[in-house]
Amino acid sequence: MKLLASYLDELKEIKKLNTDTEIAEFMRVSRQHISRIRAGDYMSEEKCFLLAQYLDRDPLELISVNRALRAKNQEIREFWTDVHNKCVRQPNPVGHGGPLKTDK
Repeated sequence: MKLLASYLDELKEIKKLNTDTEIAEFMRVSRQHISRIRAGDYMSEEKCFLLAQYLDRDPLELISVNRALRAKNQEIREFWTDVHNKCVRQPNPVGHGGPLKTDK
């Protein structure tokens, strides 16, 4: 399972950001929060959703990592890890990192 830090690195490359401070400014969080994420901490589900959109990924891919990190119970952690692994193999249902389409 990928850690959230690897998604930050992907964002850094895509958006041509040079430092964690620039990532923090882009994500509208503190630099300390980025440091905690790099140390294995989790982020809000809203930030996971936005980061997934920036990366053109299924939001559930990042949310499942986040939930696995937060899980206190091994069985629940394994459940979210399995969800994550399934999401990684699936194309993004949202498409092209844009907002969800609700009209037909």
